[in-house]
Amino acid sequence: MKILPLLLLQIILFLSTSCSKSEEEDTEEVPVVVDTTTTCRSVVESGGYSTFYKPQSGYVGDPMPYFNSDDDKFYLFYLQDWRNGATTEHPIYCTTTSDYGTFSGFTQAIPTETADSQEAYLGTGSFIRNSEGKLYGYYTGHNGSLYPAEKVMLATSTDMKTFTKVPSFTFEAPDGYDKNNFRDPCVYYDPNKSAYVMLVTSTKDGKGVLVRYKSTDLENWDLISPLTEFNSDAEILECPDIFKIGNKWYLVFSRINRDEHRKTFYRISDSPDGPWVRCEDATGHHETLDGLYFYAGKTTSNGTDRYISGWCSTGQEVNGNNELDWAGSLITHKLVQQASGKLYPTIPEAVDNKFNVPTEFLKLKSEGDVSGEAGAYTLNYQNGRSYALFNRNTVPVKIELSIDASQSTGFGFSFGACDDLSQVYSVAFDLTSSNRYSMPALFLNRESHYSTGSYTDELNFTPLIVPDNKIFDIKIIIEKSICVVYVNNNVAFTNRIYKMDKNPWTIFVDNGRIDVSDLAVYKTEN
Repeated sequence: MKILPLLLLQIILFLSTSCSKSEEEDTEEVPVVVDTTTTCRSVVESGGYSTFYKPQSGYVGDPMPYFNSDDDKFYLFYLQDWRNGATTEHPIYCTTTSDYGTFSGFTQAIPTETADSQEAYLGTGSFIRNSEGKLYGYYTGHNGSLYPAEKVMLATSTDMKTFTKVPSFTFEAPDGYDKNNFRDPCVYYDPNKSAYVMLVTSTKDGKGVLVRYKSTDLENWDLISPLTEFNSDAEILECPDIFKIGNKWYLVFSRINRDEHRKTFYRISDSPDGPWVRCEDATGHHETLDGLYFYAGKTTSNGTDRYISGWCSTGQEVNGNNELDWAGSLITHKLVQQASGKLYPTIPEAVDNKFNVPTEFLKLKSEGDVSGEAGAYTLNYQNGRSYALFNRNTVPVKIELSIDASQSTGFGFSFGACDDLSQVYSVAFDLTSSNRYSMPALFLNRESHYSTGSYTDELNFTPLIVPDNKIFDIKIIIEKSICVVYVNNNVAFTNRIYKMDKNPWTIFVDNGRIDVSDLAVYKTEN
């Protein structure tokens, strides 16, 4: 008579125990799973880019961004670089975005013409609407076999998609200017003149100038006085762009100077007529908006925020002309005006927010005096570089962290840190003014260590703003071989590092001590 109740009790206890055990198993901590190997991988790139836009085929040349208020989208017109050896090249293509985090579309806007025409190659220009909503696209027609080699051309559109060329509009450089270098028209509205103004890149007496024209209808143009105060700065000023924020005017241009690398510069003025000066504040006269790998930057605004878009070259080293290979992937920074008038390049919010999925990371090993765990580390210099080495990332990521360098003058990150680390690419923070630029700076160095000695080759440079507390909040966006470093919302540093893709990386210190905190790695949802 007592067997049944006892059996029922045993069944209940068994089920209870089984459920408890199951719950414990469900809540058991899953071990971190990362790729802990450190052997070098050699990745051959192919296909498109998502964050740093590049189409599946070809590359992005000079961007010509335009904001369309009808659909609240940024239209990124650009020179499509097929690199196919054809006799015609660089038609103008277009992709669109609402926030610079994702892109849609790959369409031809303005085609090239035959190899013997003025439009065998197309060059940079700009887009502007008249009061009736008609879009005017000014661009360059280039053919090195003709004289003049370059002329300004026009195509118009009423739907942002289909463009009609206007052959009767074509014009060349006025007398006294280099007719073979007459390109990159930039058109804007000048309220001081109650008219549109066009800037065109050219040279005069072997020095860079910006030819200017004025129009009230965007079709008939009269020559006015040029902007010539850049004569000592460059042999030519490419891809000019002019705009106003608040009560200040800004002129952006990309400078070719064979004695220095090509970069994107800017000047500031109280008037679109100048005088144009470097913007100086307590941090100095930092006149560039990124390093060597950000070129041909032009801007657009949605009325609230202004963004500058350029391209990151596919090359890692300059050629015989002291230039990087032309074209690559689209890079865009948000520009934030300071009280001094200076412009700071910052990460677009959509790019920052796009990388929102925490991903596991692991310190695989260290060298020198390194302590800490779980995203907080202290690195002390000890008769040589101390570093912490982290696992490879196999997808695009954002690395985010804070570094207290109050007791250091030099630290950074090394990429392609695989095998014996005999060759790495390091983004180095030099907080001193003892380098050849006499200012704190960010460098991209190729560091090689062999039995015959150690060698450092400088590949890139941009000025660094060092805060009084020497605390650096850093975000690094990595997609394939492109690495863009954002520092304290005031410095952007774009680089091309092929060895970085899918290989380990390090944090290092070369002087004193650094304290790393809040280290986290994020990927995108897709």
